[in-house]
Amino acid sequence: MHSTTVPLLRYADAEAAIDWLCEAFGFAVFLKVPGENRRIEHARLTLEANLVMLASIGRPSEEYFKLPNQVGGVTQGLILVVKDPKQIYTRAVAAGARIDAELAESEFGGTMFACQDIESHRWVFGSQDPWEKFW
Repeated sequence: MHSTTVPLLRYADAEAAIDWLCEAFGFAVFLKVPGENRRIEHARLTLEANLVMLASIGRPSEEYFKLPNQVGGVTQGLILVVKDPKQIYTRAVAAGARIDAELAESEFGGTMFACQDIESHRWVFGSQDPWEKFW
């Protein structure tokens, strides 16, 4: 099954972000539409059943998007369910991700960790099935 809710992110340097996300988390580029001066007009990255879309900040009619460094903090968080969070954790640490929560057993089941990417977007990777009722 494919992801039906798709996060949408903006980056100051989307080209560098794509490279980093692929190295640090293991994403694969599904689609990348380049623009002028290293801009990315649209990109889709996949990781297992997860899909995220991203582009360079400053697209027409998108003045409402703000980067974490523009507001002085994280602007949102993404939770991705994956088979092996430990493998992604190891890659993320090696790539220099800022770890917000170490890899650990979750009170909701499975293991998870949280980190920030090179532009301070927050990512959480976990193995717990969010559709499983635990109470």
